[in-house]
Amino acid sequence: MTESQTITIRGYAMWTASGHDGPSSVAAMRAEMSGATQAMLWDRGNGERLPACRVHAHQWWEGETYLPYLAAPVIAEAQERAAELGHDPREVPVILCVAPPGRAGRSAKLEEIVTEGIPALLGRPWPQGSTVIPRGRTALPWALGRARRSGAGLAIVLGVESLLQQVIADHYRRDRRLLGSSATSGLILGEAAAAVLVSPGRGQGLVLTGFGRGQEPSRDGGSRDTPVTGEGLTQAMRSALEAAGHPFHDITVTLGDLNGEHYRFKEQAFAVTRLDRLPPENRSRRPRGHVEHWNVVRCIGECGAAILPAALGWAFEAGRSGFLPGRAMIFAGEDDGERIAMTGEWCDG
Repeated sequence: MTESQTITIRGYAMWTASGHDGPSSVAAMRAEMSGATQAMLWDRGNGERLPACRVHAHQWWEGETYLPYLAAPVIAEAQERAAELGHDPREVPVILCVAPPGRAGRSAKLEEIVTEGIPALLGRPWPQGSTVIPRGRTALPWALGRARRSGAGLAIVLGVESLLQQVIADHYRRDRRLLGSSATSGLILGEAAAAVLVSPGRGQGLVLTGFGRGQEPSRDGGSRDTPVTGEGLTQAMRSALEAAGHPFHDITVTLGDLNGEHYRFKEQAFAVTRLDRLPPENRSRRPRGHVEHWNVVRCIGECGAAILPAALGWAFEAGRSGFLPGRAMIFAGEDDGERIAMTGEWCDG
């Protein structure tokens, strides 16, 4: 990957079920503390209340009109970090990642709701170069590319999504993807807003050195005719490694969107088994035989577009605090089969 394509994470901000800001959320993630509690969502099959990861707010309601109230404090926190880095917050563009079209419970007015609601809460217009990218969990590479091409010395990339709606719970339950008494392998719905501050080139911070994309034929779990293959995630990881210029053996930790659904664990296992091999034995030489995984979703729930920014925030804090064990692989996938991956490493400048 050329220097002009490299991106450096310079800071982060969050509001999750596990913490009201970035540092407290990361502390909970490192301690493996889950933010899940019983929510006002119901399993219509047995009438039981469902667990969910809801942020702690003075006032809360479900639906897309809540997203500006979820995102605005995180943008404000990120803008404070931008000022500490010597940038005028009014000139730092915001690249907003939201749910893709077709997501259950997602309306056609989502972009309008966030682009009008957030500036009203912040009391200032969007900085020049700001935009919305509706690609859900896999939006981050496109958002980072947009930030790099904006010409700004610093940009805020934020993911925000809330899946805490009964219509969404009903959708995932019908597909047997929701954790409950009728499905022991499934996801816990959540909501969060997470942001990273990024600058082009290589500097002090978490440097993203490679990006990759793939397409999984089985999409969101597969079927008898289209079983889970892990081909999409394997291709995404392989492309990221090739761009970064190092083998998977150099990856010491992975962070991804393993949300409790069995097929995501299968995909990761397939991809790692295929890539973590070195000649001449063509097998892994790791002392423990596997790469360490830090599970973001375990702490903040399935929160779509916010997952990868939260994972990058965790990796950034780990690098800054000295507990990032080495190079990292960050990955995610959308329900349409798209898979993305990126490699990162800490740089002291």
